[in-house]
Amino acid sequence: MNWKPYRSLFVSLCLLLLFAGCKVGPNYARPEYPVPPSHRSDAALPGAATPAAPALTFGDVKWFDLFRDEKLQELIRTALKDNYDIQIAAQRVLAAQAYVGVEKSALYPSLNAEGSADRQQGVNAATRTGFGGGRVFWELDIWGKIRRSTEAARAEYLALEAVQKAVTQTLVTGVASSYFQLLELDQELMVAQRSLASRQGSLKLVQARLTGGLATQLEVDQAISLVVSAAATIADVERRREQAENFLNTLLGRNPGPVERSRALGDQRLVPEVPAGLPSVLLERRPDIQQAEQMLVAANARVGVAKSLFFPSISLTGTGGYQHFEIPKLPFSSAGGIYGFGGNLVQPLFNGGALWSNYKASKAQREAAILTYLKSVQDAFRDVADSLIGYQKAKEYRAQREIFVITLRNQLRLADMRYVGGVSSFLEVLDTERQALDAELSFAQAYLNELNSVIYVYKALGGGWVQ
Repeated sequence: MNWKPYRSLFVSLCLLLLFAGCKVGPNYARPEYPVPPSHRSDAALPGAATPAAPALTFGDVKWFDLFRDEKLQELIRTALKDNYDIQIAAQRVLAAQAYVGVEKSALYPSLNAEGSADRQQGVNAATRTGFGGGRVFWELDIWGKIRRSTEAARAEYLALEAVQKAVTQTLVTGVASSYFQLLELDQELMVAQRSLASRQGSLKLVQARLTGGLATQLEVDQAISLVVSAAATIADVERRREQAENFLNTLLGRNPGPVERSRALGDQRLVPEVPAGLPSVLLERRPDIQQAEQMLVAANARVGVAKSLFFPSISLTGTGGYQHFEIPKLPFSSAGGIYGFGGNLVQPLFNGGALWSNYKASKAQREAAILTYLKSVQDAFRDVADSLIGYQKAKEYRAQREIFVITLRNQLRLADMRYVGGVSSFLEVLDTERQALDAELSFAQAYLNELNSVIYVYKALGGGWVQ
């Protein structure tokens, strides 16, 4: 019988079913969220965003254009290369990318080589058989199950890419913040050492006045307490500074050790000179929103996969090769090429409600993913608003602390003059000296907070991960 016409008809029918196949389940559409026309506290940044704002936003600024300190740039580049979290995230992205290929491969036929040999010994004779050839299996994706699975895998891969961006963003801003913390501790240490030297000088002066009968032992004891307090402050700052170096080295992928610095804290300038941008830009820039959306895309595709399981599964099989059969003791042997093809259809009929429960679960997971996405957008808008007002108020606070420091410096100078001139007691010097040291330390922390507030604005607007 000639099978060729039937074979051609069968292949043509399968191809028609394949190309006419559809993808069951909902197609993805981004959920709508009431995006505000502008950020609250937009005025916190010079050139605040308006509907006619330029395309460039503060979040678009490259990190090496924001952080101008050459040593800091070197440290960030080291971290991006050697940090373990960065390397782990990169490997996870590569694994997810490969898994997309695994899912997509099911769209194509699989071909396996096969070979077998067999010898059977009977009472009167033995037989030998052998086969060599190949087998083809192809599941037709008529309902889109494989394409939906591939869509979900691709979305999960893109979600991990967004995670990698978030790790990069966190690392860049984290290294910068830790570096500025070190500079702030350097400033604190310098202030404490200067205060210690000044207090040691005051102690010598009081001791000399005691010898001359112009001071009391109480004033000497008060001067000693100032010296001891400054020395204790130095020890505490040195402890915190070394621990901060160890933490920064961890971000750099290094063992604990010293960290080089170049510019001082007061030489750092991170004033944002570009607008925050329109709120809608956040939907495309922030890695956490990108991740949430891609996980929603994956959950949406999984609904299609669950729905496709209700429909028949159709697959094709084919076999071809060379077969040999022989009975050595009898003048009988057979050899030649063989081939065959067929199809298989499986329609679920009863499974105790497993398919229906699986479908309901996938829909619930999609609804949860929608809510997660909407919450991530809401959190992003709040994050930007908080960071903008944080920058504005940190800048104002630092300016007031600077005025306070200058005032106390003048007060301390006058208090010393009044004490030496015998106009006031050492108690006035003691009180002013304490206030002056606290003010100097508070000013250094206020300057650090202002720098960090700029970093928080930068991160909140989605900056820091673009290389």
